[in-house]
Amino acid sequence: RTMTSTQPDAAINPGNSGGPLLNCYGQVIGINSAKISSSDVEGLGFAIPINSATPIVNDLIKNGYVTGRPLIGLSGEDITEVMAKYYNIPQGVYVRFITSGSSAEAAGIKAGDIIVGVNGTTIKTMSELNEIKDKFKPGDKITLTIYRNGKNLDVSVTLAEAKN
Repeated sequence: RTMTSTQPDAAINPGNSGGPLLNCYGQVIGINSAKISSSDVEGLGFAIPINSATPIVNDLIKNGYVTGRPLIGLSGEDITEVMAKYYNIPQGVYVRFITSGSSAEAAGIKAGDIIVGVNGTTIKTMSELNEIKDKFKPGDKITLTIYRNGKNLDVSVTLAEAKN
């Protein structure tokens, strides 16, 4: 996933991920989100800008979850090129599990299906599937191309809202 972040000059102490990043006036300007330590890097940290975090915090306070995130309702695993050749199946996302009552279940997607496309675009990884899905909002319809029993079929899925 891609995220916007700032790189503060101040060191982020171990265990302070999630803590506030303050300016010289004591105002919260970000939320510390990552720290990198190695022999090659000294004190490299990143923070989520407060303008990006505020709508999320407000959603959590008001609703108990972040609103507006689309959900298909499945878990999957990438089929690598090596796996695809070995098993003579296409690269894509192997559906491991379908959430009961989900949009995926309503659309007839089954564990064992392989998702090979979204809205006419070929995909090979869960990251690619999520990247396309995240351009939509709950209630929107997308078309997943599923490989099942040696054939491709298109399935219309109405995206739900993730509530966790």
